[in-house]
Amino acid sequence: MKRLVFIRQLTLSVLLSVLIASCTKDLSPIGIELLDEVDLLGLGYTDTVTINAYSIPEDSIYTRNLTYTQIGSMNDPIFGQTTANFYTQLFITKSKTRFGVSPVFDSAYLYLPYKGSFGDTLSNMTLRVYSLTESIIDSLHSYSNTTLSYDQANPIGEITFQPRPHDSSFYEGSKHLPMLRIPINSNFGNTILNADTTSLNNNVGFVKYFKGICIVAEPQNSPGKGAILTFSVPTDYSRIAMYYHNLANDTVRSYSFAITSDCSRFQNYDHDGFSQAIPALRQQLEGDTLLGSQFLFAQGLSGSKIKIQFPYLDKWFENEKVVINDAQLILGNASVSEVFENPFSVTLRGIGESGTTSPYSIVDESEGSSYFDGYYTKSTNSYRFRITRYVQQVLTGKVRNNGLHLIIPSATYSGSRLVLKGTESPQSDMKLYLRYTRIK
Repeated sequence: MKRLVFIRQLTLSVLLSVLIASCTKDLSPIGIELLDEVDLLGLGYTDTVTINAYSIPEDSIYTRNLTYTQIGSMNDPIFGQTTANFYTQLFITKSKTRFGVSPVFDSAYLYLPYKGSFGDTLSNMTLRVYSLTESIIDSLHSYSNTTLSYDQANPIGEITFQPRPHDSSFYEGSKHLPMLRIPINSNFGNTILNADTTSLNNNVGFVKYFKGICIVAEPQNSPGKGAILTFSVPTDYSRIAMYYHNLANDTVRSYSFAITSDCSRFQNYDHDGFSQAIPALRQQLEGDTLLGSQFLFAQGLSGSKIKIQFPYLDKWFENEKVVINDAQLILGNASVSEVFENPFSVTLRGIGESGTTSPYSIVDESEGSSYFDGYYTKSTNSYRFRITRYVQQVLTGKVRNNGLHLIIPSATYSGSRLVLKGTESPQSDMKLYLRYTRIK
C-alpha cells in the first residue's frame, strides 16, 4: 500500500513538473489547484488545430491630433505604393501681433524635427507645402481617409531631399537636432503680412483668415524606393519661422507660427487602392480568401490585417470538461527584407459580430507583454502569442469563436509591414499548440 501511494505521488510530481515547464507564467489560469491527482492523468497535447487565415483591408483609422506625424511616400515591392500626407492649423505665438508699417517679406522656413523612418532613406523625396482653402473641422476630419482642399496651383514651399532622420542638422551657423527644414516662399509671407489686424489679434481670428497648411508627398513610383518619415510634431520646434523687414528700416525681424498640441490636425494615408501590390495580396483584399493558404499580409497606416480563424475550436472538446494548461499561437517563417523590415511586434484583437476589429485587448494581453508576447524573434523569423485564457473562453462559450485579427500595433504611426507563409504553404509554421487536461 505504501508503495502504491509512493508511485502515485511520484506520478503527480512528474506531471506537475511537465506542466510547470510548459508554462512561463503562474499556474492560476491552468487550475491545477482544483484538480485531484487522478484528474491530472488526463493531460493531453495537440498541434493539429485547423487554422484558416487570409488578408483583409484595414479600416480607416483615427488620426486626429496624433503625438507624431507621418509624411512621405514609399513603393514596397510587395505592398505597392503608400503615401502619408499631413494637414494642420498654424497658430500665432503672440496676441495682437503687428508687423509694423509697410512690412516686406524676406524668407521663411518650416521646421519639422525628425523622429524616425521606415523604408529606403537613400532615395530622393519631394514634399510640397500648400495653404488650405478649407477649414479643419475636428468632427469631420479625424480619420485616415479624410482629405481637404488646398491651393494646389500656388505651393508655399517645396523641397527635394534625401532624408537624414538620424543626422544632426546645421543652419544659422550652429548644430541642431535632426531636423527637416523646408523653404517657405512669398506666397505665404505676403498672405500673412497683408492680413488685417483683427485676423492677428488671437488664434480664433487667425485660423479663420489662414486656415492652415498641408504637407504633401510626391508619390513614389519606383518599386523598392521611398520612405515614410516620422516627425516629432507637435513640439516646441515644429514651426514656421518668418523673416521680414519694414520698408523704412532694413533691420531684419523674425516671427514664428507654431504647430502646437492645440492645433487641429490629422493624417491622410493612401495606398493607391493597392493597384501596385502583387496579385496575391491585391486579390485577397478584393475577396479571394483562398489565396491566404499561400501568403498572408499585414501593413500599418490603415493598410491590411490578417484574419485568423479556428473554425472547429469550440467543438474540439464538445461534451468534455477540459482545462487549457497552455495555448501558444506560433507565426513562423516571416519573409525578410533589409529595407522594409518586419515590425518589432504585432498584436491580436478579437472580432465582433459585424466582423470589425474589437478596440479592446483579448484577455491574455492583460497578463502582461512578457506573457502575451507578440515580439519578433529574428533568429527564427517568427512571432509567438500565448492565448491560453482566450482559448478557454472559446471552449466555455464566454467568447464567440469569431476568430482574431492580427494587426500592426500603433498602426497610426507605423508603416511597418509583415509577410507570412499561408496556412497550406509547405514553408508555413503557423500552428496553435495546446496543452490541456481532461477533467474526469
